[in-house]
Amino acid sequence: MAPRTDLAQRNPAFDAAPYRVLIARLSPFADVERSLPHLFLFDAVRRALPEAFIDLAFFDGAADPPLSGLQSRRPLTAFDLLLISNAYILELLNLPFLLLRAGLPLFAGERGSRRPLIILGGSNALATQALIRADGDSLVDGIFFGEGEGVVGELARFLLHGGGKAALRRAADRFPGFWPAGEFRPVEKAVLDRPAAALLPLDYPLLDGPEAHTAHLQITYGCPAFCAFCFEGYDRKPYRELPAADLLAAARRLKQAHGVEEINLYSFNFNTHSDILTLLPALHRFFDRVGLKSQRIDILHRAEYLLEAEVLADKREFTLGVEGVSRRLRDWLRKSLPDEALTGVLRRLLEQEIRRVKLFYILTGYETEADIAEFRRFLRWLKETRRALRRRIRIIFSFGLLVRMPFTPLRYDRLFLDPAHWRPLIGAVKSACETNGFEFRLAYDWPEYAVTQVLALGGYWLVEPLTALARQGHHFAGRLPPGYWDALRRRLERAGHWNADFLGVKGPHYPFPLAFVRSRISAEFLYRQYRHPSDEGYCLGDADGPGRCLGCGACPDADRRETLIHHRLRQPERGPYLAHLKQVMDAKHRLKPLYFRVRLSPSAVGEHPAFANALVFRGLLARAPQLGDNLLTVRESLFTRRPLAGRFPGVAGETVFALKAWDGDGLARLLAEMEGETAGGFTIGAAVDGFRPGEFVRLHLDLSLPEVAFGDGRAAMERYLRGAYLRYSLRRDGGRYLFDLPRKSLKKRLLFGGWLAEEEGAFRAGLEVGPKFDLGALLRLLGPGDERQARVVALVSHLVV
Repeated sequence: MAPRTDLAQRNPAFDAAPYRVLIARLSPFADVERSLPHLFLFDAVRRALPEAFIDLAFFDGAADPPLSGLQSRRPLTAFDLLLISNAYILELLNLPFLLLRAGLPLFAGERGSRRPLIILGGSNALATQALIRADGDSLVDGIFFGEGEGVVGELARFLLHGGGKAALRRAADRFPGFWPAGEFRPVEKAVLDRPAAALLPLDYPLLDGPEAHTAHLQITYGCPAFCAFCFEGYDRKPYRELPAADLLAAARRLKQAHGVEEINLYSFNFNTHSDILTLLPALHRFFDRVGLKSQRIDILHRAEYLLEAEVLADKREFTLGVEGVSRRLRDWLRKSLPDEALTGVLRRLLEQEIRRVKLFYILTGYETEADIAEFRRFLRWLKETRRALRRRIRIIFSFGLLVRMPFTPLRYDRLFLDPAHWRPLIGAVKSACETNGFEFRLAYDWPEYAVTQVLALGGYWLVEPLTALARQGHHFAGRLPPGYWDALRRRLERAGHWNADFLGVKGPHYPFPLAFVRSRISAEFLYRQYRHPSDEGYCLGDADGPGRCLGCGACPDADRRETLIHHRLRQPERGPYLAHLKQVMDAKHRLKPLYFRVRLSPSAVGEHPAFANALVFRGLLARAPQLGDNLLTVRESLFTRRPLAGRFPGVAGETVFALKAWDGDGLARLLAEMEGETAGGFTIGAAVDGFRPGEFVRLHLDLSLPEVAFGDGRAAMERYLRGAYLRYSLRRDGGRYLFDLPRKSLKKRLLFGGWLAEEEGAFRAGLEVGPKFDLGALLRLLGPGDERQARVVALVSHLVV
């Protein structure tokens, strides 16, 4: 289901706009909601084309069409420019499927001047050879390789102002990273050598989902490590970070613009930032929650008290990449993770008040009995350590199979594409984990792994089977279609591509696809890393001393190399720092919410409560910017709290919001002055004393339900009431039916009275209901209609106080 959005507030009329741009993801909204690329693209295009109509679209293979604008509801053919962000390999299956369903010729050279112009980029751009034919023609009109900050928006403007396809070759001469379909001309991968906070995305729409209350703050670019398996680690070099002061200023702008209560630090490894300890208390003073995701274990081990600071800052779940099951395999993968760092961090974690540790591993195909035995010894140590410390911390082991990715040292390695080779390895580690009382998970099933590996390292010959299978209706919707891998392999075998050259170890002159993309990291360096796989560490300096340049060539100059080599994690004096952080967190934990009546318009109601919360939060900050440093959370607290949660979906009208602020008295005075004001789809009401979340005595519901979507409303209502064993009778009063309920029925606190009517193809009702009424159950009985088609207005007449 497509998410609701506030795009209408940001766009001109569709038909009146001089340009129409569609920004698309090749996955469903729920799969990519937590990511940033579509929001980045929206911001970049809006800066360059303020007059354009910009829409967002997310892939839905079950819909017709499977890709259409969230606001416009128009198909991709109604737009002048389609910008696609490709995040991972299996998404590529959806591109030919989309083109076929849109009625467009598959290849750019066959589409002529037909719109839209289709440009693809994203984190998977360097693994998109399956979109390109051997003659250079492509499923897209152009591919952007590298980092788009400061470039992508201007590229979009140039293409639209320059006459569409006629401008493609001129754009390639002007913009780094851009390749036009049709010929294998060299292209320099775009690298943002000097990141600036001014380039961070700020102007983007609010989308209806659980992440509506979260903003992403990118604090670093690239990665300093040389993990041999890591696609992003080589694609996004060199490592760069933004200054703490600039990041804090950007965080304030994000909060003010979007009304968010959580800031997620966007980085490959957030603990590489030299000022992460400075950022923690400052951001916690400004946001209710600070999201800390991926981090390096070795840095966590060497940093004197970073782990304790993270726990003090409310981090209760730790996700850590171990990768190899033994020290030998971690060295082969160049993970730079010694045993003492791994066990030291885990012991310290088990001493903390946390809930969960998730450890990521990669099976390489080269595991021996000795490696598995070492892994078992580690598991026994972990089990005994947890038992000795008397901790009930949940520990999950998540395993994946190693995908040899392009533009990494392991592209030269042999491929393991026989499931019989992997089966005993998976069984051995699964048994070892479960025998020692730990959860085991496998990241994906065999067909998904095999297809991913083939698409990652196959040649331009991939486009034929990819498009042929798309013509049969195959696409990727969270899982591969049954039989897809077998069909793909048969086609490769018949065409002669399933051979020793492709499956075996590759030499330094192997003709890898996309060789026309020039990167600062040379093929010679990648091959040297593969042939000499001893772990030499990485360039980033630390508390133990300066790092060492490995000569990868990613740095633009000597100054950048010196900056990385002499990088340091700045650590304030332990005692005063931790005391200050504890003071901030303790004060936040003691804050009590204030409750206010708020009247929501239907446009402010979303499928997920976070959407309405963010709209109200944003509206309050727009009306009173001085609240930015004070207000922390804004949350609907009547219909979305237990026991009412899920029982009153899509309800607009009067409700109660909980607001939490550092200065509650100041907030109360300001909101009292704003009482009755309307802004951003809501109206502020009076304070509610003694309110208990999720509780009311009585409320009035006005329902209007189109029968074309929901069926016979009266019959469904009567089925619902009979199912609740409620005695009642209906009395005709003109065009309405009035409820009469005996005293015994009133005691059930489900329905107190009201009326029903069927008029002009719609079912309408005005109901006086109690806390036992379940609107969600009623809507489900009404039929399969989208709940958003139901107009429900609530008037809360009596609250529990």
